[in-house]
Amino acid sequence: MKLQLLSGAFAALLAGAAPAHASPIVLTFEDIGPGGQLGDSYGGISGWDSFGRLADYPFGRDLGLGDYQVHGWGGELSFEQGPVVFEGTYYQFWGTNSQVSYELYYQGQLVYSAPLDPFNQPSGLYWLASGYAGLVDKIFFYGTSDGIVIDNLTYSPAAVPLPGAAWLFGGGLAGLLGYGRRRNNR
Repeated sequence: MKLQLLSGAFAALLAGAAPAHASPIVLTFEDIGPGGQLGDSYGGISGWDSFGRLADYPFGRDLGLGDYQVHGWGGELSFEQGPVVFEGTYYQFWGTNSQVSYELYYQGQLVYSAPLDPFNQPSGLYWLASGYAGLVDKIFFYGTSDGIVIDNLTYSPAAVPLPGAAWLFGGGLAGLLGYGRRRNNR
């Protein structure tokens, strides 16, 4: 009976050993409201103060995205709670600069870069998929002279690894199971 109980506890531990995946977080900017300020740390991201300001352009409503977007000229946005998987954002830029792009960083290293062709971009907001499924802790948007607009910035928190203490506990249970089996076979 003890062996079955220990086996069940060990199986439950292993079942819970898979990384926990969190739901994607979507920053819609709708909760800021009219006249509100886009403060640093909004949505767990720092860098908003230098990135841009809240705007209410009608083309966001046309897509069902709501009333508010962020209009900026580019810059760095950092995820405060650790690495994430950047899914993408609704995006638009104005101007004719040829150096329009975004870059993704992890632990200070460039992990993905995507130049955008300014002459072949849609004329309105469009979904700009990340193009990278790995972990990032910073995004850098290179803007244009007239600026960029982003909305519904979407990211998923990184999977939570199983703590070492759980592995130690599981290893101890496995040892007890093996010891109990060996003892019962004598």
